[in-house]
Amino acid sequence: MATTASLLPMFPRIFFLYLEPVAITYGMFQNYATRFPIFELASAAPKSLPIPSLVMPSMAVGYLFNMMLYGLIIMLASPPSKRLLKLHIWILIIADITHWAGLFSTIAETNPRGWAGVFDTTNWDPDVWNLATYPITTLAIKFATLAGWFGEIKG
Repeated sequence: MATTASLLPMFPRIFFLYLEPVAITYGMFQNYATRFPIFELASAAPKSLPIPSLVMPSMAVGYLFNMMLYGLIIMLASPPSKRLLKLHIWILIIADITHWAGLFSTIAETNPRGWAGVFDTTNWDPDVWNLATYPITTLAIKFATLAGWFGEIKG
């Protein structure tokens, strides 16, 4: 039986069914296993809420993990639907944008210059670079899939 995932060209199918879920799962465990300095600073900032530094990243990753599972269920259990597939990819694009919003607000909260310090990348450590650049790659793959650069979405 064909599924919605079968409408994708080969590379996007591998990306959406295997690579991105593994990367999201890795990120989820990384947030629980590592206390990133930027989140430590955010919880100690003068305008911050008195919550543990891992609560917000954990909530965000938990939401993304649930969306990923929901997306996998749609792609693997629904009859082929090009419209549903495109909507799923747009939802993942929105998730990437909200990832940046959370990251940039955390940087602004920890930087003495506030939002002006968000785009001063000279002070970013490797963890922040990874949190900022990984979604750029995934966003490019999502837009390229919608544009048909890997092949046309069937259906």
